[in-house]
Amino acid sequence: MDVYKLRVDHVGGKPIDKDRVESETKCGYPWYRPSAHGRKSQFAVCPACDNPIQLIGLYELPPNVKHPFGKHHGRSIEDLAPLDVEERGNCPYFKPRQHHKSERKSRFEGTPRKILELLISQFDRVVYLLEKETNLRFSHKTLRKMLREYQGERGFMYTGASLRNVPWCFAYMSDATNLYGQSIRNEALASAILAHVPEAHIDEVTHQLTAQKPLDGSKPRFFELSLCFLQHRFHKQEDGHLLESMKLNISVRWDNQVEFQDVYEETIEFNHDFFDRLINTPPQRAQRNQRLLDIAQEELGSLLK
Repeated sequence: MDVYKLRVDHVGGKPIDKDRVESETKCGYPWYRPSAHGRKSQFAVCPACDNPIQLIGLYELPPNVKHPFGKHHGRSIEDLAPLDVEERGNCPYFKPRQHHKSERKSRFEGTPRKILELLISQFDRVVYLLEKETNLRFSHKTLRKMLREYQGERGFMYTGASLRNVPWCFAYMSDATNLYGQSIRNEALASAILAHVPEAHIDEVTHQLTAQKPLDGSKPRFFELSLCFLQHRFHKQEDGHLLESMKLNISVRWDNQVEFQDVYEETIEFNHDFFDRLINTPPQRAQRNQRLLDIAQEELGSLLK
């Protein structure tokens, strides 16, 4: 992996760099420790699963390696991080794999609880990030529905959920969302909707999706435009950098038909660093949306009691 954090209770990851590590740790305990061969080894914490990692190559790179990297450690590191075998096994930096959407972790305490706490305490930023990446604007009613579906699916227990992908896994674990009445600011999506669904209307000012009124005054054909997120995928590059993505899919059906027809699809690449920056914005510069925080607390807060 190419990122680390210093403590289990920290949120977000930082690029592994010798000068940064030295500046933050002052080359001291518990990150610098004597090893069996007499030299000191450097340790930190995985920002995705909270397990201990060893920092390799800070001072001497292994053969054919261009950059220092982090590697999950096989034991707990006293005063730094305990070993959690289940979380390590699900960590994309340890073993990137395709997770079935129905797979769940065995216990709530640990990373799942922290994921839920993070979603509640940062829900306004989660919504901001999702709306920025999708160019959609969700009503409070729709967000409540998504939160309830996330709770029903126990999305925080999903084996593919980590401390770095909270916004996207929230969306992924929400069921299909009806876009009627939502604001469509994604130009490519809006064009696809209008091309495939002649009954649809998108207001030029508010961008709100509604039904087009027929010129002859007849009742418009009923349609349902559905948003869902599919195909959560991981890929770790040779340099340890993690690529994570999912598909945004829009489909339509008319007059309560069972089958949906695809209208639009795009790939969303997870920008972990952007989420980290949002979370770690200094309080004096932060612009928070208390109403969204209240909604998340109202819908999910009881799960933490």
